[in-house]
Amino acid sequence: MKAAVVQASIYDFYFTPRRAAALGAVSLVRELEKIGWTVSFLNLPLMGKARSTVLPDELDYLRPFIVTGETGPMSWFTGYKRFGPPPEESAEKILAGEPDVIFISQFAWAYSEEVFRLAEELKNRRSDIPVVVGGHGPSCYPEYYFRTDRELFDLVVSGECEGQIKNIIETIGSESRYLDLRGRESEKSPELVIASSTNRGKRRYFSIILSRGCPRRCRFCSNHLCHGSSFRISSPDTWLSKITVVLKETSGSRIHLNFEDDNILFRKNEFFGLLGELKDQFPGISYSAENGLDYLLLDTSDLSFLKNIGFSSLNLSLAVFTKKKSDDYNRSGDADKLANLLKTAAEIGLPTTTHFISGLSGDDPEKAVQTLKFLDALPTRVGISNFYPVPGIPGFEEKQIFEGKSPGLALGSSVYPWSGSLTTAQMITAFRLARWSNFRKEFERLPSRFPEVERSLYLRIHETGCLHSIVKHKGKPKIIAIPNLDVTMQQALVPCPK
Repeated sequence: MKAAVVQASIYDFYFTPRRAAALGAVSLVRELEKIGWTVSFLNLPLMGKARSTVLPDELDYLRPFIVTGETGPMSWFTGYKRFGPPPEESAEKILAGEPDVIFISQFAWAYSEEVFRLAEELKNRRSDIPVVVGGHGPSCYPEYYFRTDRELFDLVVSGECEGQIKNIIETIGSESRYLDLRGRESEKSPELVIASSTNRGKRRYFSIILSRGCPRRCRFCSNHLCHGSSFRISSPDTWLSKITVVLKETSGSRIHLNFEDDNILFRKNEFFGLLGELKDQFPGISYSAENGLDYLLLDTSDLSFLKNIGFSSLNLSLAVFTKKKSDDYNRSGDADKLANLLKTAAEIGLPTTTHFISGLSGDDPEKAVQTLKFLDALPTRVGISNFYPVPGIPGFEEKQIFEGKSPGLALGSSVYPWSGSLTTAQMITAFRLARWSNFRKEFERLPSRFPEVERSLYLRIHETGCLHSIVKHKGKPKIIAIPNLDVTMQQALVPCPK
């Protein structure tokens, strides 16, 4: 039997190497190959160059905040893009391999409209070939995939495919069009998944996940909807051998390995041991954990180890700014510990980025500014994410909340005010203030490395007490005031002119 495993093209303002790895799809490929199927894997977002496209009608509210031609350290998104071929071309590429079954792996419900368009093009050409959809999107909102009059999906699968592929195959073509595998995760230990992604510079970039599930059930996280609420780890005894097999295929290229696990520090000793073993075999290897490491599970003594072993920078997850466990978020915090870690990292020359979420339920402009001020005073870059819901997380269990709304609004880049705690303008202002904090710190540390226009930008912001940015005007850079920002939030963090 021949299968096509597909990661559909996406439409968004940006795309990252971490997304490009398509670890869920890679896991499915492995499961199919185990039972003897021939598999072609089409990671469509990586095919061809990103193409600019029209901002969809549902995002029209963002137009006042988009500055055409914007560039430089203060910039926000400037254009909407398609990553991967359009649906018609994608369908042709998939069908060219003459598959017996087409599996679409969807890593986010917010991209489901692209999956629907692709399925429709496939059915228009070959209605006889079963189309199966699974992944995180169908795991959190399976009903959504049956909303059309036309049956575009022969089978919708929720939960993990690992250890369940025969069950999935047997269900295709049966009377049932839905297979719920959630709750069966504990039937089999997970395996690590590693995949090549887009390259950065001269390095071959890989992403990997060693674990599944999370017991914390934070109100803003959807991990448990697909992977369950128990933390499960693949066998540490197999890590080195399985990773080495993949990395040795790089033929001497410099390697970068990004760990996707949310909570790998639950098994810190085994994780640190793996980093050392890989360093012995691949001396030039570098590491990252772009989802963010939980700073509560790190000690200051760990920082030197991480720097020496290959972390050129460190992403830490603050999530919400609180000094104690918050019933609202089910997330503990320790501001003093975080500050100590960040200061220690700076002392040993390990750059950090500390991430927090803007726009959660219970947030307000004052809390957002408080968090920004806290991080602005510390030697760290500020990483900010806009809150977006996933159907099924606390506060969004009722699926009718999403009815009549485009799934694309449930993207962080859409800056949609789902919780009502912050407006779109306030979330974009918080983002711009984070950019200002990062720009200011870097400029004041080493102003000579910045070009003249960025030096002028820094001075203009100081002179006016207002955020400005750079745009290209008739091929030349021009400094302009950023429009439509929240004035009160801006004044709380930008120095007022004397």
